[in-house]
Amino acid sequence: MKPLKDSIRRELAERFGLDDSKLEFLAGGREDSDGIVFTTIQDGRKKVFKISQASDEEHVKNILEFAHYLGKCGIRIGSPIQNEHGNIYEVAMDGDNMLIATLMDFIEGTNPDADALQKDSELIYEWGKLTGRMHKAAKEYPIWKNVCTGDDRFGFEAEIDSFIKMTPNDFIQEKWLELKEKLLALPINRDSYGFIHNDNHQMNIIAKGSEISVIDFDCAECHFFINDILLPVQGLLFDVTGGMLSPIEKPEVLKEFYKHFLKGYNTENQLDSFWFGQLGVFLEYRRLLLYTVLQGWLTNDKDANEAFLNMIKNPCDIIL
Repeated sequence: MKPLKDSIRRELAERFGLDDSKLEFLAGGREDSDGIVFTTIQDGRKKVFKISQASDEEHVKNILEFAHYLGKCGIRIGSPIQNEHGNIYEVAMDGDNMLIATLMDFIEGTNPDADALQKDSELIYEWGKLTGRMHKAAKEYPIWKNVCTGDDRFGFEAEIDSFIKMTPNDFIQEKWLELKEKLLALPINRDSYGFIHNDNHQMNIIAKGSEISVIDFDCAECHFFINDILLPVQGLLFDVTGGMLSPIEKPEVLKEFYKHFLKGYNTENQLDSFWFGQLGVFLEYRRLLLYTVLQGWLTNDKDANEAFLNMIKNPCDIIL
């Protein structure tokens, strides 16, 4: 993001009743970041204050309102808090640059590591249960086809179109177009599709013991529920089992993870068994997405770039 002016930070903090001088930097603020995050104390409780760049206020507004709705449903997430004016976000402009500020309760805990994803069955169960609760609530939410309600495309279509514009690689553009056709051929209804977190991996999960909370709804989109079920194993696919940069070598680890995750998920929401045969399609989606957005890294790491391309050319399934 562009450097944040002190005057704009103070202005946005004041709109949430915060003392700017007591904000403590937590994360972000780099050129490649989409925002900057601070912590502070308000009314004796630790809070998270986030200022993000945005290009489309409607898109951000709808995401934040959905997150606020999930919080009101009693689901453990990083839910935006209303200020004294009843607003869950505030906007400031720095020239043509739109900045959006939100305030949330600080969630104590840590991101689960690869060891926990293999061994902590209770934690995995609770993660599945939380994901199921989000999807069950999404079925009752009025927005479900596209976050931007004036856009007639399904959310994944709009997302793919944006990724095609991001990549100059003709081969990757072709693969995106092929994948879009695959997804358009899938059944799309309120039992399989809706407003989801869309970035439900371990770095966006906070665990305290077996208690799980999900944070960072910046990528939330209307999408297939199964996408939120594929994403929890992203860390395993990179670091333990293969599947992201190399063929799957330890399918038993994935099967064990999903045994506990889906047991928890099914206590809150049921998804037709058809969708678990589509995990390979959504793994393909994730590979293409990461290859598209991580070009800065891949340009400087030829081995990783070649490994990604090899797996895109030779995709593999996750068989449960």
